[in-house]
Amino acid sequence: MRKSLKGLLVPITYVVVLVHISQASHSEPVKRILSNGMVIVVSHEPSARVVALEAFLKVGMWAEPEDKRGIGLLVSRSLFGSTTNETMQTLSQEIERVGGEIRSYWQPDYTEISITTVAEAFDDAAWLLAEGIKNAQFEPEVVERAKREALAEAQAERNIKFRSTFMALRTLLYPPEHPYAYPFTGNPTYIQRATPQDLQDFHRRFYTPDNLVIVVVGNVPAERVVEKFTTLFGSWEARSAVRRPNLTFTPLREPLSKVREQAGNTAYIMAGYPVPGITSTEYPALTVLDAILGRGKSSRIFTNLRDASGIGYEIGSFYPPLSGGSCLLGFVEIAPYRISAAGIPVLIVDDVQKALVQQMQSVRTEPPSEQEVERAKKLVIGSYALRHQRVRDRAYFLGWYECIGLGYQFDRQFADRVAAVKREDVLRLAEKYLQNVAIAVTMPRD
Repeated sequence: MRKSLKGLLVPITYVVVLVHISQASHSEPVKRILSNGMVIVVSHEPSARVVALEAFLKVGMWAEPEDKRGIGLLVSRSLFGSTTNETMQTLSQEIERVGGEIRSYWQPDYTEISITTVAEAFDDAAWLLAEGIKNAQFEPEVVERAKREALAEAQAERNIKFRSTFMALRTLLYPPEHPYAYPFTGNPTYIQRATPQDLQDFHRRFYTPDNLVIVVVGNVPAERVVEKFTTLFGSWEARSAVRRPNLTFTPLREPLSKVREQAGNTAYIMAGYPVPGITSTEYPALTVLDAILGRGKSSRIFTNLRDASGIGYEIGSFYPPLSGGSCLLGFVEIAPYRISAAGIPVLIVDDVQKALVQQMQSVRTEPPSEQEVERAKKLVIGSYALRHQRVRDRAYFLGWYECIGLGYQFDRQFADRVAAVKREDVLRLAEKYLQNVAIAVTMPRD
């Protein structure tokens, strides 16, 4: 079962309209950099029936002070509440008039704002995007609503076993000073006491043109897009944007483990190894290693635990696409006891935990064949292509790669880089990184 990092956070949706998206012809994207440092990327798709606008702010968890974890989430949720130029009522009416889909996502490495609408409404959508990003005004009513939503997200995070176990695992994989060692949804104690001035200060510090990437994909010519956003953002004065620190991963010196309890009837076991993140040259080969371990029904974890032993309700592996150092992890959800022939419940968590680690280590002890590597490569390339079916998805990938420093071109290079991965590359990475393991276990609370 494949886990999406974006799925770990629940977006707030201002307006939702179902639209049909046709398969669009692709053109070579165009990139422009304004004098204030803002980046614009456009992919003109004449056959697309909608247009996607994606804005990426280069601000993530690393920007949050230790005593204000969650402030970035609150800011992202408050952008379209009101602005210095428009009231809440006016903005709400404008959102309805655009008639599309507007979402704001707070992610570990960046902040994303997404608008999907019809091409005819592009000018209005562009104005709305600019108004929220540049001129957000954090009125008490807007901030209180954002706080309620953020606290609800934090509670949802704690109630979902995959997410809560992943959080526990990160406290083992990352040192205390690393932002990934904290909940992606922030600290509920701070969120409850956050003030509008806190949000205004954070917005002014990090929401700057030289921290902004905007991508447009759809039936709007590149010249028109560049002209429109130059008009909307060109006079926005550049400030000295605070840059992301050089975060990375730290190999474990010894095996680590943590056991916690949570309401429910099942146990969740997660085993992880620190590995480089998405900006590493090893990223394509690590995605192949991930596929060999636990992606698809032919993967090792699935065939040897689920098929052969009947273990696991939810099972697989996950390689989170984080830029500040990542991890390669396997996971399995089980009933913690089995009933013996004598009718006695027998705890099996330790045995399943050992079996999960054994499967992850098996790439070292039983190297994959050429056929297994090729299967994994095809799976990675195929699933990546499927994630580009919607106009909005194509805009997302262009903006995400540009934002994190790989460049928008990486979107079209990724499949070729995966295809170039050799069996020897996979073996080298398995030997290099699958050493000391961190294990987080969530047990059902009595």
